[in-house]
Amino acid sequence: MGKHLKKMGYESSDIENIKGMFEMYHKESKNIFENYDNANPEHVKNAEWICNTEKLELLLKSQKSNLAFYSGIASNMNDILPFFDKKFVLLLNSQTLNERLKNREGTSDIGNTQESRDVVLGWKDWWEGEMKKRNAIFVNANRPLDEISKEILREVNCI
Repeated sequence: MGKHLKKMGYESSDIENIKGMFEMYHKESKNIFENYDNANPEHVKNAEWICNTEKLELLLKSQKSNLAFYSGIASNMNDILPFFDKKFVLLLNSQTLNERLKNREGTSDIGNTQESRDVVLGWKDWWEGEMKKRNAIFVNANRPLDEISKEILREVNCI
């Protein structure tokens, strides 16, 4: 969705793709997770994807326009959500989420095996509940990108 909004002329960044913005940590030791493998479901279950809030704050301060879109997900969402005025969750049914994870670009992305996708799918309902508690705006993402983007833009009063 971020790429689509950027093509439409809006400032948009996938914060997970910004070098140094995130680091994978082991849940128990809280140390950097050495040799982490997204294909290993045990690694996926025992890892935390942590956003560096200081770097995020610097990124937000460098924002060029009044309206910008930032996409990404982190284990420390409670630390990063306060930085944003509106939070959107692109809501997918489990079948569509499984297919999109399966067909993502890059083989190192989470969900590149069915076992690791099953771990992600197991978190889906819990995560959506957590985001609901944080007043996220849920957008049906089981439809074309143009329809999804129009709904998001309506929510931010752009159309």
